Parts: sequence; structure tokens; C-alpha cells
Amino acid sequence: MNSETCLRDCNVERSQNKPLAENFAREIEDIWGYAKRLGFVRDVIRASFAGPRVISVLDVGCGNGSQLAIPLAHDPQLRITGIDPDDASIEHGRSLAVSSAKLNFICASIEDLPADDRFDVIILSEVLEHLDRPAEMLRNATRLLDDDGVLIVTVPNGYGEFEIDSWFFRALRLQKIVDRFAAKSEVLAGTDNSESGHIQFFTRSRLKKLFQQAGLVTIRESAGSLLAGPIAGHFVSRSPRLVGWNARITDRLPFVLASGWDFALRLKNPIHRAEDIR
Repeated sequence: MNSETCLRDCNVERSQNKPLAENFAREIEDIWGYAKRLGFVRDVIRASFAGPRVISVLDVGCGNGSQLAIPLAHDPQLRITGIDPDDASIEHGRSLAVSSAKLNFICASIEDLPADDRFDVIILSEVLEHLDRPAEMLRNATRLLDDDGVLIVTVPNGYGEFEIDSWFFRALRLQKIVDRFAAKSEVLAGTDNSESGHIQFFTRSRLKKLFQQAGLVTIRESAGSLLAGPIAGHFVSRSPRLVGWNARITDRLPFVLASGWDFALRLKNPIHRAEDIR
């Protein structure tokens, strides 16, 4: 299904959304540092915008919304738009979401949005590592970012524990063993698109260079969890206390040891946006 068809056929009435499932509200920490990441996003938004005003948020590559769009929709100040090119993920998101005029799911890519749209906050969470041209995504994001807006980017450490652990997991073909002996997981994946793997493996220095080339400056950053791969995660996830420690310990360690990173960025010079930088 192409983007134009998605925009037409997937733009159903928001009032059809079902009530939010109770477990979304609990926001329990996991091996990937879900609660920590959500907290980072909320803290950045609160620190960036003062006063009782509506804040427009664009969640790019939102999947089914369970990771950020839906939890953020609990804040009455936030007007959330979640976009994703995967039809199944968007339809699933609508089935999970609250019935709210401040939460809207659209099946689309960022290129499909009107050029004159502006958002206070744009989120690229676990997106850049899936793209052939991450710099182009950053350019598109800055094009839609308000002059005083904030871009939030979360991305795996391309040479961290998660990627290394995942490589061994695939190389040793451990998925069949896990499928045979592990109990059925009750964890809701953030996307229904299982065909989108990682094709970029970032270092912090490469990310910083991409941000600079896009005309962005970092105003805040945070480390994700320590152990997040499928092998380590099999053991860590057995203990809630260990899961919590796994998310917190990276605050005391060098950034290079974290499995992922979170960044908050602003436009260095809104007059000269990244769309003008070649």
C-alpha cells in the first residue's frame, strides 16, 4: 500500500478508538529501559515548554503507539500525532488507543506531511537505525520542527551489548530454542512490522556528526539500559529488581557502555534549516 492510499484509507475517525488498556498506564520498566526512555521524553517536554498551553507532538515511526504515543496521550497538554508507514501497526494502534481528539494515528511517512506543518516536539524513537538515509530523515524532521521546538532522538548503540548479543543470538540460531521452551510472552511489541531490521550501527561520534550536519545542537542526553539483548535479557527479565538496576546503572557508567542513547536537540539556527544544507 503506498503512502497516498494509506493517508486516504487509514484516516478513520478518532472517536472509534477503544479505551486504553490498563497495563499501559502502569508503565513498568523492562530490559530495554522503556520507562526510563518515556521519563526522559516527558522530562524534556516539561522543561522545554512552560505554562498551560497545548503542545503539538509528532511521533515519527510510532509503530502501534504503545511505547510513546499512547502513554504520552495521558498528558492533557499534549496533542499527539503518530505516523508510521506500516498499515498493520497503525490499525493496531487505533485499537489500543484512548478515544481522544488529542491523539491521532496516520498511516504515512514523514515526507507525506504538508510542508507548512509545524510541531513543538518531534520524536524519532528507534527509527534512524532502520533507514538507508538517516540524514534525510533528520532533514525532514527539522523541516517540520517549530523554531523553538525540540527534536527527541533515541537510538541503539551500534556497538553496544544489544547489537552484540543480538548477533550471537542470530548466529547461534537460538530463536528456535527460545520458541520451544519459553513461555508465550505477554509483552506487547512496539510495532507490528517484523520485517524492519537494523541496517545502521551508530557510534556516538557518528550521531553527533549527523546532528551537526542537520543544523542541530544537543541540549540533553541520557543513556539507556545496560543489558538489552535477547540472551542477557532472558536472564535479567526474570527479576524486577534486576531490571530496575539494569536501567539505572548506566547513569553511573561511561555512555559507551549503554545499549542505547536518548538525545534532545534544538535547531542551532532556525533561519537556516537543514533543508537548505547540502
